[in-house]
Amino acid sequence: MSTTPTPTKEAPPSPFPTDDPVLSLIGNTPMVDYPGADRGRLRCKLESENPTRSMKDRIAMGILTQALEEGDYDTVVEASSGNTAGAVALVANRLGLTCKLTCPEHTSRSKIGYMKAFGAEVHTCPDVESDHPEHYRAVAQRLAEEEENAFLVDQYHNQGNPTVHYRWTGAEIWSQAGNDMTHLVSAMGTGGLLSGSARRIKEEAEATGRDVRVVGVDAQHSNISTAFYGEEAVPYDTTVEGLGKGGELPTMWFEHIDEMRSVSDEVAFEQARTAAQEHGLLIGPSAGAALSVAMDIHANQPDARVVTIICDGGEQYFDTLFGV
Repeated sequence: MSTTPTPTKEAPPSPFPTDDPVLSLIGNTPMVDYPGADRGRLRCKLESENPTRSMKDRIAMGILTQALEEGDYDTVVEASSGNTAGAVALVANRLGLTCKLTCPEHTSRSKIGYMKAFGAEVHTCPDVESDHPEHYRAVAQRLAEEEENAFLVDQYHNQGNPTVHYRWTGAEIWSQAGNDMTHLVSAMGTGGLLSGSARRIKEEAEATGRDVRVVGVDAQHSNISTAFYGEEAVPYDTTVEGLGKGGELPTMWFEHIDEMRSVSDEVAFEQARTAAQEHGLLIGPSAGAALSVAMDIHANQPDARVVTIICDGGEQYFDTLFGV
């Protein structure tokens, strides 16, 4: 197999067109060769190039655009300890919606900064069990019910999450690498990014008589992998934000995933540090976990052409990655 990559094609148009100069920056992210691998054999889809440095901008744009087409809303509510909150805050800001966000009290200051920077009302909630009435998801549900015209994004259950990636991210990846790719690798949190993208890519590959193997990446002490393989659950314990879950979610379309691999926190952080310090690519720890799996496939399968999704940048993890 040649090691010369097929030139990137023009990305397909966004399924959520907009004239807004900020929202129009979402999507159409670049795909580049990873500097630490053979040219053309490991490529990175840089979702870190979205406005809030995360692929979550896509689901915020897609879900909120569709919600406004279907209903009369003036307020958006979401529960998130991660990148979704900042993305929802940005999109709500540009769409003229009041935004109310809930997050656990341990949420990093930089992530809360993203929320407040775009004018969101932020409610920090105690770190309690998920069935407690003051859990951040329960508080978000309550806030949405109290508002007359409020829309609850609910990324953990909303099928718009993987559907946005089916219509948008997967289509872009195929246009950029479909002629060459043999593997798609991504970290899984809600599972929407990989599930939706995988469904689209597998459909496109089948239409050309080919197959792309999809590999999901889980935290070592997490239960996405155990749910996928029908194994006994393990105590959930990971420090990598946005990676892993306590169990399966309806936004995980497992039927489009071929394999799950688990990565330790230590490996995820070390790979993210290596990407930055040796190769100038600033990525988050969950992207580091995915990159470590992609590197393993690259090293052990000489004919593989791997695409891994860099789901966010490393700017929000300076304290945990580099001790800043």
